Amino acid sequence: MTEKIAYKGFDKNLMCRGFQYEIGQTYKTDQKPVRCGESGFHSCENPFDVWSYYGVHESRFCVVEYGGDVKKGNDDTKLASAEITIKAELNLPDFIKTAVDYLLTATDKKRESGDYAQIGSSGYSAKIGSSGDYAKIGSSGNYAQIGSSGGSAQIGSSGGSAKIGSSGDCAQIEAEGENSVIASAGVATKAKGKKGTWISLAEYKDGVCVGFATGCIGKDGLKEGVWYQAKDGNLCEAAQ
Repeated sequence: MTEKIAYKGFDKNLMCRGFQYEIGQTYKTDQKPVRCGESGFHSCENPFDVWSYYGVHESRFCVVEYGGDVKKGNDDTKLASAEITIKAELNLPDFIKTAVDYLLTATDKKRESGDYAQIGSSGYSAKIGSSGDYAKIGSSGNYAQIGSSGGSAQIGSSGGSAKIGSSGDCAQIEAEGENSVIASAGVATKAKGKKGTWISLAEYKDGVCVGFATGCIGKDGLKEGVWYQAKDGNLCEAAQ
């Protein structure tokens, strides 16, 4: 039987909605009926959707297996299930890579896999995936989900509530819409955004990821319209 795999967010103590979870444990509920947003154990099939409920900057993420009675929501891939197994925790680089890979698979018929791809989208709730190097990706609709695994990608989004993930090196990512989230596991990524945009960039030393620099534009001295990169655990203005 095929595993039913999804992804779940938690607070720093591995709690969700006041319930304590443990890695490797299976949980079941006798509540009937299971209702998405009301009862049961909640998770998302699309990793990017998890960021709508648990922010990338302060949360923990796990891959889970769900079963039993299942009810799906109407707005995204969130679902409620009567059973859930917390299979493994994903660190942020692995979670970002998983989110990008999911989006590449979900957009397999539409994505650009060749190098130097140029992709544009003006519709709402667009899902855009690119696996080639030097891709140029632009989206103007709200709620866009953009994933890129190639190197030297240039990614821009002007719609609100965009979720942008990159696992390629040397990416340049810009979000002009409100309430956006930018996360990159690649080397030497630069990012900028409007006030309220959360940015989380991997920092590397000698080719090894040593952590993430995370911050919100408009807080802690981070300014709109400025390119930032990860350095010494902080988001610092990038050299131009």
